[in-house]
Amino acid sequence: MADFGMFARSRGGQRSARRRIRGRVASRTEAACAVTRPVTIKDVAAAAGVSTATVSRVLTGDSAISSGTRAAVLSTARRLQYRPSAAARRLRTKSSSLLGVVVQSVGDGYVGEVVLGIQNRARDLGFQPLFFVSEGRASLEAEALEVFLSEQVRELISVSPTGRPHLLRQAVDNGLRVSVINWDLTVPAPLFEDLALGSAMSVPRFGANSIEKSICHITFDDLGAGMLATNHLLELGHRKLAHLRGPNVRSSLLRLLGFRRALEAADLWPQAVLAADTPALEHREQAIAAYLGDQRPPLGIVAYDDVAAVATLRAAHYAGWRVPEDLSVVGIDDIQFAAYTNPGLTSVAQPKQELGALAVDALLNPSAVAKRTRMLDGSLVVRDSTAQASTVRNGQARNGHVVEGRADRRPLRTAAARSERNGQAGRLR
Repeated sequence: MADFGMFARSRGGQRSARRRIRGRVASRTEAACAVTRPVTIKDVAAAAGVSTATVSRVLTGDSAISSGTRAAVLSTARRLQYRPSAAARRLRTKSSSLLGVVVQSVGDGYVGEVVLGIQNRARDLGFQPLFFVSEGRASLEAEALEVFLSEQVRELISVSPTGRPHLLRQAVDNGLRVSVINWDLTVPAPLFEDLALGSAMSVPRFGANSIEKSICHITFDDLGAGMLATNHLLELGHRKLAHLRGPNVRSSLLRLLGFRRALEAADLWPQAVLAADTPALEHREQAIAAYLGDQRPPLGIVAYDDVAAVATLRAAHYAGWRVPEDLSVVGIDDIQFAAYTNPGLTSVAQPKQELGALAVDALLNPSAVAKRTRMLDGSLVVRDSTAQASTVRNGQARNGHVVEGRADRRPLRTAAARSERNGQAGRLR
């Protein structure tokens, strides 16, 4: 019996110990919750010994509050690490310091640089960008607009929208001020065929005219970029050229037009215009590979963008073409990895961060020039994928230069062009 009593007392002691442990754990949990719970304006008021209305007036800069009370409240707020609720302020004031930004994707360096320009400029002006990736899907665009409206966002930037402008039209209808960077509207395929094969000399106006007047347009001079890339090859002595065009969008049509105009000015039109089955890299590579199989060097290719140029470099490598000895390649956009291809890619650079900053200024900066449309020039960045067109073989002199038993294939450039080779850009004219 004594043994049973000892056992019972032992069991009771264990239960008591477990209760004490649970109590300590609960106390610690409550303390942790107390530490992690967001500090409210009521907490600040209680700690400072004033009303919540007084704390609110101090935080909003009411000059009627005495300096002593203001100092006490601000000191308490700092000590408690109080952070005002931005959401509550937006609901109260029906305004926001958020800037809505919709991008199609985040998979390339072009968008990343534009986004960086938007973010830096918006923060300079006291705004915080709220980014949304739409993937070109109308359902996600509608979701983005709902989020922006619920957060009291009044300004929207759309980066390179394509297809039908559902988002832009709905944003304007809901009272948002809208700025668009490089609006890449869909273009009918016959327009490309007419420009590449027919007698077309210009690009017809197309777009959603009903909302264009309500939107600020920040755009890159795609036509000028196509001309600049083509003229660079012509200046290097290339007389046989081809253009790997892009998808059926506005920028692609304008760059093709620039390619054609430069060649017409040199009395070298027509030249080959290549089209891939889809914008996928492998299809672009296949289009170039098929073309190179029937050609002989020297040859120059103007690619729609740097991604198409990378596909061209790959196709040339597997086809046994040397770049730039046999084939010169120029891209457009100058995305970050253009400098890291082998050889480094010559490209017409977009001022990507400047595009983003100007789109912000168009909506938020009263001192900015009030133009509904701003077009920015490109600049040529010369690297190692382009060189003087050569008609000689190894061991033969060309222009009096022979290096180690082979023709020196370095391009003969002006001083300005040599500075471009070192990364300095010559402005597009």
